[in-house]
Amino acid sequence: MGQIGIVGKAVRGFKGLSLRFRIAGGVLAGLVVLFSLFGFLAIRTINLSIDVALEERLRLAQISAASVDELLEHTARQLERTAAFVAAGSTEREEGQAKQVYELLSEFDLIVRLSPEGSVLWTVPPLAGDTGWPFTEDAAVLAALGRTETSIIAPARRVLADGLIAIMISPLDRQDRAAGWLAGELRAAHSDINLLSLPGNGDSVHAEVVDAAGYIVAESGDGVPDRPDEHVGILAPMIASRRPGTAIHKVEDGADHVIAYYPFRSHPGGVVVEQTEDVAFVIPQEMQRTMLVYGIVALVIASVGAWLHAHSVVVPIRRLTGAAARMASGDLDSPIAVSRDDEIGELAWRFDEMRVRLKASLEESTRWAEELEHRVDDRTREVEGKNLELNVLSRIRRQLLAKTISAQEEERKRLARELHDDSAQTLTAVLMTLKTAEDALPAASHGARKAIDRSRSQLEGALREIRKAIMDLRPSALDDLGLAAAVRWYAEEHLRPRGIKVDLEIGGDEQRATGAAATAIFRIVQEAVNNVARHSGARRARITLEFGAEAVLTVIEDDGDGFDPEGFRQPKESGRGLGLLGMRERAELFGGTVEIESGAGQGTSVRVRIPYA
Repeated sequence: MGQIGIVGKAVRGFKGLSLRFRIAGGVLAGLVVLFSLFGFLAIRTINLSIDVALEERLRLAQISAASVDELLEHTARQLERTAAFVAAGSTEREEGQAKQVYELLSEFDLIVRLSPEGSVLWTVPPLAGDTGWPFTEDAAVLAALGRTETSIIAPARRVLADGLIAIMISPLDRQDRAAGWLAGELRAAHSDINLLSLPGNGDSVHAEVVDAAGYIVAESGDGVPDRPDEHVGILAPMIASRRPGTAIHKVEDGADHVIAYYPFRSHPGGVVVEQTEDVAFVIPQEMQRTMLVYGIVALVIASVGAWLHAHSVVVPIRRLTGAAARMASGDLDSPIAVSRDDEIGELAWRFDEMRVRLKASLEESTRWAEELEHRVDDRTREVEGKNLELNVLSRIRRQLLAKTISAQEEERKRLARELHDDSAQTLTAVLMTLKTAEDALPAASHGARKAIDRSRSQLEGALREIRKAIMDLRPSALDDLGLAAAVRWYAEEHLRPRGIKVDLEIGGDEQRATGAAATAIFRIVQEAVNNVARHSGARRARITLEFGAEAVLTVIEDDGDGFDPEGFRQPKESGRGLGLLGMRERAELFGGTVEIESGAGQGTSVRVRIPYA
C-alpha cells in the first residue's frame, strides 16, 4: 500500500506540472526508455564480449595444458623405449646405454635406475656429492613401483623441486618386477632447452604450470619457479576438483587479474593463464566509456530538443488559453488569431468559429430567456391558482373524510345500541319465554323438550353473534376502560382462538389518548389484527403501545409469511389492499404516518404514529 501511495502522489504531481514540463517530460521519458533499451543491449553486448575474452583465455590455457600433456605422454613413451633398450643389454652395460640415450634425446633432466626395492643403483648424469635421489621415499614414487605400467607422477612437495614437472617411472620388464625400474625427471628447462610451448608475454599474457599444491613449476618470462602462485586462493578449488574455470582476482594494492585454469589429463596440476583486467577487457571497457559519453551527449541534445519542441507547442496554446479566458469573461467580440498551419492552427480556427457561434447563440438565448421569463411568469400564476384550488380541494377532502369517518363511528354506535336495545333484548326475552314454556311442559313430552332445547341453542348462538357484532362495531372497553384495554380485548378475542400467541406491551400514560385519536388508533390496530388472523399464518404476534409526550407510537408485529408491501400500495380490483389504504387515510387525517415492513418469510411489522392533537 505504501508503494501504491507513492506512485499515486507521483502521478498527481506530474499532472500538476505545466504543459511544457509534461510534454518535455513525456518526450524525455520516451527517450529514457529507448536509451535504457539500447543500454541494456549494449550492456548485454559488453557482457558477451567479457565472456568471449574469458573463453579466449580459457582456450589458451587448454591449448597450453594439451601441449604439456602431449609432452608428458611423448616423454613417457621415450622412457619406455629407454627401459626396453637398457633391459636388452647386460647389467654391466646398463648405465652406459642409459647415458647414450640421455645424450641422444636430451629430454630428461635425470635418469634414475631403481632396484626392485626402490633403492637407487645409478643415475645419469651422476648426482653431485652423496645427497642421493630425494624422491626415493616419496609416497607417489613408492605407489608407482607397485604398478606394471609406466606411471606419470607429481611428487609431494617436501623438497625443492627446481622446476620439476613430473617423474616418469617405467618397469624394465613388465612380466618380472625383479628386473627393477627406470625413472626419468622432466623439468621445465633442461640444458637451456625450453621444453614447454607456453604463451609469451608480449601482450601482458602470463602463463604458468602449477602442480597439485598450487606451486609454480614453470612459467613464461623470467619468473622464478618453486613458489606458490599468487592466485592460489582462487585456484585451489579448481585444482582440487580438476575442473577448468575462469575468475577475476581483485588485488588490493595492484591491478586486478583475469585468471584461466585448465587441468592436465595425465597428473594433478594444470596451466594458468593470467592477464591484467584492464588489458583483457580493453574492448568492453572502451565500449562502456563510449556508450556513456554518447549517451550523455544524446540525452542532453534530446532534452534541449524536447524543451524547444514543448516551447513551440505551449506558446500558441497559451494564446488560445488567454482567448478562452476572455471568452469566459464575456468578451466575444475579440477575434482569435494564431497563425499556424498545424493542428494548433486548426484548433485556433475552431475556437474562433465557436466564438462567433457562441455570440450568436448567446444573443438568441437572451431573446429566448426574455420570452421564457414571460411564459414562466404566466405559468407560475396559473400553477399558483391550481395549487390554491388543490389546497382547497385537499382541505375539503380531509373535511369530508373526517366527517365520513365520524359518521361511520356514529353509525357504528347507533347500530350497536339498536342491536343491543332491540335485537339482543328481543332474543333474550324469547329465550326466557322458551324457558317458561319448557318448564310448563309435562314430563313425558320428550320430543317437545328436545325441540325447545335446539331452538334455545340456536337463539343463544345468534345472541352471541349479535353481541360480537356489537363489540366489533363499538367495543364498550374503548369507552369504559380506554384504548389499551380495548386493544388487548380485541387482540385476544380474535387471535387466541386461531392459536396465535399475543404479547402486549404498554408504555407511558395511556390517559393521553382519548376521543377521535384513540378511535383512529383502535381502528388501525383492528385492521392490522384482522390481517394477522386471516392472512399471516403467524404463530406469535406482539403489539406495542407507547404513549409519548406528543404522539402515540403503535407497533404490530408477527412472525408470519409476510408479503410485498409495494404490491398493495394501490388496492386491487378484488378489493385486497383496501384495508391498508384505510389505515393510511385514518393516520393522515390526524397528521400521522403508517410504515409497513415485510417480506416473503420475514413476517410483518406495522408502525403507526398519530399525534394527540
